[in-house]
Amino acid sequence: MIMKWTADKDLHAFRKYFEDQWLLSLPFWYEGSANLSPSTNNGLESLNGKIKQMYTLRNKLSLSSFLQTAERMLYDWSLASTNTPFAIQIEFTDDLAVRAYQWLQKLDRTKVLHLGAASYVVSSSEQKMGTSLWVQYYHIDFSCLTPPLFCSCKYGLKEYSCVHLLGLLMMWDYRKIPQPLGKRRGKGRPKKVKLALTKD
Repeated sequence: MIMKWTADKDLHAFRKYFEDQWLLSLPFWYEGSANLSPSTNNGLESLNGKIKQMYTLRNKLSLSSFLQTAERMLYDWSLASTNTPFAIQIEFTDDLAVRAYQWLQKLDRTKVLHLGAASYVVSSSEQKMGTSLWVQYYHIDFSCLTPPLFCSCKYGLKEYSCVHLLGLLMMWDYRKIPQPLGKRRGKGRPKKVKLALTKD
């Protein structure tokens, strides 16, 4: 498109403006620029819901009331950003670790295919085709498009942590199992009394 506009001298000023603003200053403004991530406005809708619930109470405000409310919102958000800063690493819960270990026990490790630098294909629980066939049809090198830890399942896309990712980290010994998994013994001493009406 830029090449097409370059050929037309009347569009020179517009082409320069468009290239400076939308290609150089804001290169990721368009729909689909974030590869392999959900493309929704859920974050915006969530923030809008919090504003209505906590600040405006779903009422239309006069300009003076709105400015006071906006000032209070910005003050509260500024405090919240210092008290609870953005996470800089992924936190794995113990519950997720248990489910990841259980998933790993059921996984056929011979079907985990290594595609390249840091790309692996693992068969789905509801697989329609084998991993080898999937690679033949759909293999793309995702290593340059994704963060270091990435899974394309719905939980991996949204929360950046899932049983598949954590299970593979356990399989490669990058992540230790937090405690021996299995049925925990109940509180107190084990009962020695047998059930009533039973024969030895």
